[in-house]
Amino acid sequence: MRAEILTIGDELCRGEIVDTNSSHLAARLWDLAITTRWMTSCNDDEADIAAALTQAVARADLVVCSGGLGPTEDDLTVDVVARLAGVDPEIDDPSRARMEARFAQVSLPTAGAASGGAPVSLTAIHLRQVRVPAGARVYPNPAGLAPGFEIPLQGVPVFCLPGFPREIHAILEASLDQRFAELREAAGEVERIARRVYRVFGRGESQISQACRGLVDAAPGASIHYQVKFPETLVKLVVRDRDGEAAAQRLAGLDAGLRDRLRGYLYGDGDETLVDRTVRRLIEARKTVATAESCTGGMIGELLTRRPGSSQAFLGGAITYSNAEKTRQLGVRPETLATHGAVSEATVREMAQGARERFGADLAVSVSGVAGPDGGSPDKPVGTVWVALASAAGVTTKKLAWPGARDQIRTLASWWALKLIDEAL
Repeated sequence: MRAEILTIGDELCRGEIVDTNSSHLAARLWDLAITTRWMTSCNDDEADIAAALTQAVARADLVVCSGGLGPTEDDLTVDVVARLAGVDPEIDDPSRARMEARFAQVSLPTAGAASGGAPVSLTAIHLRQVRVPAGARVYPNPAGLAPGFEIPLQGVPVFCLPGFPREIHAILEASLDQRFAELREAAGEVERIARRVYRVFGRGESQISQACRGLVDAAPGASIHYQVKFPETLVKLVVRDRDGEAAAQRLAGLDAGLRDRLRGYLYGDGDETLVDRTVRRLIEARKTVATAESCTGGMIGELLTRRPGSSQAFLGGAITYSNAEKTRQLGVRPETLATHGAVSEATVREMAQGARERFGADLAVSVSGVAGPDGGSPDKPVGTVWVALASAAGVTTKKLAWPGARDQIRTLASWWALKLIDEAL
């Protein structure tokens, strides 16, 4: 099935907000073996919405829209879709009942009142967002007021959803995933998709692509795709076939070859990031970790504490931006700093050792670098970063040279610290 996603809103076309709805919808459709062929955005303008919908139903087998279902006068989706379908808008009674129940629980503050407030009265403006085209199939909104709905235009099912991502996710999970699957099956013979996402850190997209060149050339229906999600790269292996089992078998046959080509830089597959993997493995191994950070300013600790349960592994950290604090908190020798400087292998070694001793951790990582945009020198240009990991087995170090933007340098350094932890485990 060929799908088109249409997002509606002036703020999208003016660049005031980023369209995350299209990417989320496309991913959900892809999981159901429905390929999104087109993504379109248009203004809150009746003519523009009508033109975009007319174009979409002329070329797609399925259309999913988001936006324009609110209560204000520029929320026009219901009116335009109803007109194209040759019907009138009408109030959806179950959605109205949910709105009334919600409003009964809300009161507005009253000037001079010590407590309580005035109840919210339901008006025609409020009711605009519970309208649907007559005869539409309605999908309740568990996370908001405006329901989603489905109606055929020129024989093509068109789904209209609110613009808020949280509400779209709720409607998808409650009812639309199943409906999309039904439509796919009703289409008859459909292409099945087997896919796997591999996560690579420590090599650029061009190097990864070169390593994988020719891998899928002899595999029917197979393709390989790359997505840079800094600081990692996602490698997506896809096999298409009308027989789902055949697609899965060919994917399994390609798996070992891809892993071999990316050995040393492939750290996992699926949804688990390096951050989640590192914390999970620390907890499973019953190991503790501490951090000593200079240029990253606490970013490593922030990453380590994103995952629930991280307190089982992460003991704490020291942010030692100045040389004096490196000495005071971590015991870095003044002569080390004087001889080698703050950004040096010798300094991060002592930072990591000091953090491990002071926190009593099994492992400790340290980072010191020149994040820029100022502060570089000929021998230590911007992007020079040293990372170290201390353990009972000794100290491992890594030198980075990444002449990028400040936030990239700090992020890359933090991920390399996690990489050293992961390798130690």
